[in-house]
Amino acid sequence: MSTRISDTLLGAQSDMIRVHRRVVHVGAAAAWFAAALLLIAGFISGDQELLVGAVGPTIAAAFMTAQILLHRENGSIALVGSAVVVVVMYTVVGTPDTLLPAALALVVISAIGMLLVAKHLIPLAAGVAVFLGIAPQFWSLSLVEAVQLGSVMALSFVMTTVIFQTVRNAATALDTKFKVMFDQSPTAMFEEDWTDAIEYVRSEYSGPPERISQFLGAYPEVVRRAVGKATIIRVNDAAISLLEASGPEDLLGPSDPGRVTDENIESFVDALVALYQDKESFEREFLGHTLQGRKIWLQARCVKSTTGEKPGSLLVALADVTHARAKTEALADLIRAKDLFIASVSHELRTPLTAVVGFTSEMAGSSISGDEMAELMKLVSGQAEEMSYIVDDLLVAARAEIGSVSLDVGEVDLGEQLHAVIGGVGVNIGETPSRLPTVSADATRVRQILRNLLTNLNRYGGPERRILGGENGDLAWIEVRDNGEGVPAEDADRIFEPYATAHAGVTGSVGLGLAVARQLAELMGGSLRYRRDKDESVFRLELPLSRKPIAA
Repeated sequence: MSTRISDTLLGAQSDMIRVHRRVVHVGAAAAWFAAALLLIAGFISGDQELLVGAVGPTIAAAFMTAQILLHRENGSIALVGSAVVVVVMYTVVGTPDTLLPAALALVVISAIGMLLVAKHLIPLAAGVAVFLGIAPQFWSLSLVEAVQLGSVMALSFVMTTVIFQTVRNAATALDTKFKVMFDQSPTAMFEEDWTDAIEYVRSEYSGPPERISQFLGAYPEVVRRAVGKATIIRVNDAAISLLEASGPEDLLGPSDPGRVTDENIESFVDALVALYQDKESFEREFLGHTLQGRKIWLQARCVKSTTGEKPGSLLVALADVTHARAKTEALADLIRAKDLFIASVSHELRTPLTAVVGFTSEMAGSSISGDEMAELMKLVSGQAEEMSYIVDDLLVAARAEIGSVSLDVGEVDLGEQLHAVIGGVGVNIGETPSRLPTVSADATRVRQILRNLLTNLNRYGGPERRILGGENGDLAWIEVRDNGEGVPAEDADRIFEPYATAHAGVTGSVGLGLAVARQLAELMGGSLRYRRDKDESVFRLELPLSRKPIAA
């Protein structure tokens, strides 16, 4: 038979109720068994004394059975009633042959009853000892024999009670430590009974133990039914807080099969396999939900808390690892993004480098005309300039992380810078502003921002492109618009993260341009944002006005 920690004779009120219930149930079963034995022996042998002797156990059994049917199990009352029955029965039909069993039964019943006493132990024990010393006076014994037997019974009771209480006190100390660790632990703690769950799994699967994992993986409904047969026996305050419950009653009782989802079923399979294979401890991590519906990642550390062969209850410690898991996933995303970034930089630098190497080889190894030489030099210069832009973005991104980006702020003609960048990038724009204000900024950094915006437009924008501009309070603004598909709403902020490329199907992009553009805009006191305006994608750049407008 297995014994759970919560089945001890100690602990919370709920534990004592369970103990009283068990004492009455076991006592009733034992009394019915004794009565049946006496009746069977009496009928077989024809011994009337045996038949009469069955009356006592029958009365005790009936009394305890009545308690069970009325759900009023009280071990103390049951034991006292049994003791009274023993005294009365021996007084009425006792014989010299049944004297010793009757005396022994009274001592044992009384000593066990003392284990259930919570208050006034010494006065009650003294009263019981006096009762045991007097009881033989009502039996068919001489005065001397009654005194001797009563003295032996009282002394035996005292010694037995002392031994039982010593064991009880030692167990109480251990139980108190358990209660402190369990109830007052800052870690969410559960005690769960999986006995019925594992029995159900065993009824469904009788194959080799090493293949139980494949079986449960193939039959998720078995997993759900098994989890539904588990029972939560005890929880602490930390568990109530972690799962956002209003009280222990929200968590105690049969487990909810709905806890098993497609996202976490593997974790429950691992737990059932560990229990099926009778492991002493195991860990699992799974996606769960609080009672308020919030998703959380939980790490469960489970330790077997039964004594016996069958798996019974587990002590389960839960920890919220949602934040740690998010960090791990973010780190993994960053590593993937860095890898993609390195590959993208290699690709983008290789293209102009290949062109430069090819053109210079052509110039060095062939006799070409002056016009052809000039054209090749122009191409080489353009490719070299493209590489310098990539390097500029890399330098700004690196320096921004350590806060060392240098700025040379002055008055900048925004319109002049815009048209210069449009010509350099070679992008076709359907509409541009006729006049833009002067801003207080770094001219080189403004061109870098505009160049990244227009390069992004050239790569990903739709066929209809236009640029608007104007003033708003103390800020000048430029909007780069196109009718392309744009960025998914969930990725609208990610496009400004370093190494992120949110456009579907995009390859070969460093993924720094927009991040660098926003960093530079904010360093100059402005901003860069993205939004969707009806069927247009809009990048809006704002910079501080210098209050010295330039004529168109």
